[in-house]
Amino acid sequence: MAVCSISGCSKPVFAACLCSTHYGRLRRTGTTDDGPRARISLEDRLWKHVRRGKADECWPWTSGVGGHGYGIIGLGGRGGGKEAAHRVVWRLTHGPLPKKDGHHGAVIRHKCNNRRCCNPAHLELGTQGDNVADMWKPGKRAKGNARLTPKQIAAIKSDPRSSRQIAPLYGVSDAHIRSIRNGRVWKS
Repeated sequence: MAVCSISGCSKPVFAACLCSTHYGRLRRTGTTDDGPRARISLEDRLWKHVRRGKADECWPWTSGVGGHGYGIIGLGGRGGGKEAAHRVVWRLTHGPLPKKDGHHGAVIRHKCNNRRCCNPAHLELGTQGDNVADMWKPGKRAKGNARLTPKQIAAIKSDPRSSRQIAPLYGVSDAHIRSIRNGRVWKS
């Protein structure tokens, strides 16, 4: 049986002296080489979608978010799954999450209370109980589900930047920022 003509590949020939994988790549991209996205490391893909700022500022996730408002990133490969971006930042910065007791085990808490923030200085290890207790502290139940404090609303209304620029800082959509500025929500 004939094998693929690509060096190191031992799959059977599908067409044109190539296996099905290499033949498909040749038809799609014009080359039998693996595509450039497949060679980008998880770390490089992650930081490509984080708007880094000063050390004390939030570094917002600029790509897709999950249902709970946290940034999400694909782990790569078929069946690699997805994970919250801030958890990947923690693993890349501090190593694997330790095992903890409780239903959720160890969780990564945002000291800044911004679910899209990926600044390692704003992340800390804790339990789900710590996380829930934080949420009920005065002024903390703000950015996650578009619940903003009056102080944040005033800052949004006076901020000269575009709604698209400041929305990730508050963990809300740019449409919500426009609604605040136009008086459709948070009128008082």
